[in-house]
Amino acid sequence: MALTIAGAGSQIFCISALPCRAGEMSVPRPLYLSVIGAAAALIAQSAAAGVETTDAAKIPAGAYELDPSHASVAARVNHLGFSTTTVRFPKVSARFVYDPLHPQASQLDVTVETASLTTDWPERDRDLKSPAFFNVAAFPTAQYTANALTPLDASHARVDGQLTLLGVTRPVSMDVALVGSGLGMMNDRRAGFSAHLQFKRSDFGMKTFLPAVGDTVDVAIDAEFAKK
Repeated sequence: MALTIAGAGSQIFCISALPCRAGEMSVPRPLYLSVIGAAAALIAQSAAAGVETTDAAKIPAGAYELDPSHASVAARVNHLGFSTTTVRFPKVSARFVYDPLHPQASQLDVTVETASLTTDWPERDRDLKSPAFFNVAAFPTAQYTANALTPLDASHARVDGQLTLLGVTRPVSMDVALVGSGLGMMNDRRAGFSAHLQFKRSDFGMKTFLPAVGDTVDVAIDAEFAKK
C-alpha cells in the first residue's frame, strides 16, 4: 500500500512499505504504520456509527447539548395568501437533560439568536430585524424553556413550555419525534429529533402588516444532540 502527499512547492512525500519512486521523499516506516493504523481506526469507528434505536426509553440518561452543525430552525408565515415565506435562524444553542425512567422530568432550554435570521433576501432581512418585527437590537435572542414532557408513544412526545419573544413570555406546546439515538462519528452518544410548534406573533406584540402577512407562525426544528 502506498500513499503520496503533495507538500510545499513541488515536494512529494511518499508513505509506503515499498521503496518510493525517484523524486519522492520517503516517510519513516513507524510514521507510515501510525498513519495506516489511525486510518483503519477511523474507518472502523465510522462503520460502527449509526442509529441504534428509535425508542425514547432506550436513550441513555444524561445531559445533551445541541450540535449546531446539525441543527435547523425555520419559521414559516403566509404572505398575502399567495405564498409562504420561510425565515431561518442559523445560530441556535440548546441543552436538554433526560432520564428514560422519568421522562416527565426532562429539562430543555433553547436560545435562538434572532439577529442571525435570514430569508436569503437582504432587503427583507433588514425589515425583519427592524423594530417593526423582531427588533433584534433590543431583543437579540428568543428563548424556549420546557415545563413538562408527555410521552405519546415510543418515539413521540408533547412538550409544554414557555416561549419568550420580544420580551413577552407565553405558553407554547411543541410536538417532538425522536428520529434516532445511537453512536456518533466521534464515538459519542447522540440523539436526533424533529419538532414542530405554532404560535401567533400578535401574542408577542408583533403586529406589523396584520392580517396581510399571516399571524400564525409555524416553526419546524431539526436537532442533533451529543451527550456530555
